[in-house]
Amino acid sequence: MKNRRFLSRLFLLLGLILGGGLLLALIKQTGPQDLLDSLVAFGWLPLLGFIGISLLNFGLYTWRWKLILDDMVEPKQRVSFPRLFMHRMSGYAAGYLTPAAQVAGEPIRVAMVKSDGVPLQPATSSVVLDLAFEITSFVVYVIAGLALAFAQGLGAGGDLLLPLVFVLVLLGILGSFFIFTVSGAGFFHRLISGLGLRRLKFMQKFETWLEGTEKLMTKFFVGKGAKVLFIVLLSFVMTAFRAVEIVFITHFFGFEVTVRDAFLMSTLPGVALLLPIPGGLGVFEGSNAAMFALLGIGINPIAFTMIVRSRDLLFIAIGVVHAVLRGEKIIYAKRT
Repeated sequence: MKNRRFLSRLFLLLGLILGGGLLLALIKQTGPQDLLDSLVAFGWLPLLGFIGISLLNFGLYTWRWKLILDDMVEPKQRVSFPRLFMHRMSGYAAGYLTPAAQVAGEPIRVAMVKSDGVPLQPATSSVVLDLAFEITSFVVYVIAGLALAFAQGLGAGGDLLLPLVFVLVLLGILGSFFIFTVSGAGFFHRLISGLGLRRLKFMQKFETWLEGTEKLMTKFFVGKGAKVLFIVLLSFVMTAFRAVEIVFITHFFGFEVTVRDAFLMSTLPGVALLLPIPGGLGVFEGSNAAMFALLGIGINPIAFTMIVRSRDLLFIAIGVVHAVLRGEKIIYAKRT
């Protein structure tokens, strides 16, 4: 356990050093004064508008989770939308601050809805399905962006080949998850068997619990075609909000981008967020810089990214405060 903690912390530190070094190099290259001037020119009101758009989209993410969770529990066990919204904020904060950005915050969400009286199995099932829909829609969105880039001749040098292979492999894994889950075969059950983990003593009890959890996920799909389709469409709408945010930010930087450019800018740099670096630090900024140069957009890429980071920092602060307050309540309840 100690060795595992040491390795995870070392991995986190290396990621921060690598990302921070890249970020400082980019700031030096673009010029600190130009960065400051760009941020001042953007203004506070547009920043508040951008945060408002992001909050609306975050509300849609919470709604999707609530649709899934409400289907798995009794009416009296359902958690209110505002509470789920704050729980998701805490999960977002945990994911952003760790290398496994897309999955690290999910145990926080499970623990919080469990503290609201939701049994562990439906709490886990709802979060896993919500995450699966989220990552799948994002990966498909990125693949569409890569396909458009190749069609436009932007990937002629082979620079986009590795990201394409990466997201295609990820899509294959996610597709397998949905196929096994819908069919009732159990994705994680088969994964444990394939890795030969059944020989471990503690795994037998865990497998029994996991089997019940996967049955809940399978049950969610049975006879609910319209609801599942709505959630899929909702997921793609939420992912497409990234392009809306791009159009909004670039407009207040004084540039009007085309739909194509907004689509490309909201997909290709997003691959950096799938890498094991906290918040894609440095890599996300570098990806934006490369994309801006490729599309001939004269916006300071670091200033652009800092607008996005400002929103993220606000969400992180809200999530951390909620997690601390919620943690204190849980500890107090257990003591009393």
